Amino acid sequence: MISSSCIFRDSKAPILALAIHNGHRMPEELLPSCGISHQTRLREEDPFTCGFAGLFPNFIIPYSSRFAIDLNRTPEKAIYLKPEDAWGLPVRNSEIPQELLAKLRDSYKTWYKVVEYQIRRMLNTHCRLLVLDLHSYNHQRGGMDAPFDPQIDNPDIIIGRNNICDEQYPVIEKLREMLDGAEYQGKALDCRCDVKFSGGYFSRWVNSTFPGSCMCLAIEFKKTFMNEWTGELNLKAYDELRYLFYNTVNKWMSI
Repeated sequence: MISSSCIFRDSKAPILALAIHNGHRMPEELLPSCGISHQTRLREEDPFTCGFAGLFPNFIIPYSSRFAIDLNRTPEKAIYLKPEDAWGLPVRNSEIPQELLAKLRDSYKTWYKVVEYQIRRMLNTHCRLLVLDLHSYNHQRGGMDAPFDPQIDNPDIIIGRNNICDEQYPVIEKLREMLDGAEYQGKALDCRCDVKFSGGYFSRWVNSTFPGSCMCLAIEFKKTFMNEWTGELNLKAYDELRYLFYNTVNKWMSI
């Protein structure tokens, strides 16, 4: 029930990018029990993160919505059943049939098996692999006409170091330094580590499953490139940010 694009263009590139919350697709069987509008779902998803992942030579982009199956949650919490599972949103107006729940959970397990296979396949070529878990986040929670949330708590890019050993922090700090202060939209980019988000289940799973051979960074882009309430994309800001990130990562990996 989870559909994804898996593209591997360059076997020599030791990097895999994923945009696991990019998708908006809901299985037809889930729509009758869905308690929120597609606009609300879109606001809490990470639209356009596919464009960040797609710049890298090897990427996986699921099409399914996190409101179907959240691939960044533990198996037990991957399907939102109650408001407390989804920031108080009334995610269900009726119970999901047990048979459908079982199908969703099997799909979740299958997806993780596919990702594990692809990572192991890449590790046959590379002794070390960088995995980028790419997300975006809202910063105008008060409403469409409300002021933006304070910059002090909302960096432009957050690097999440979930379950990464302290010995690797200096390497990650070098990437942060290269991003921080870079010009973006006529201002100095603000990049910090582990502010608001340090990463979810997926990055923890990668770093635990492949210790010493994979480094998975959970990257959060503030939605400065779009209107988080209408979903409208600012193409100029979007392209500027994604190429800035892509080029900086490539420079960092070549050091």
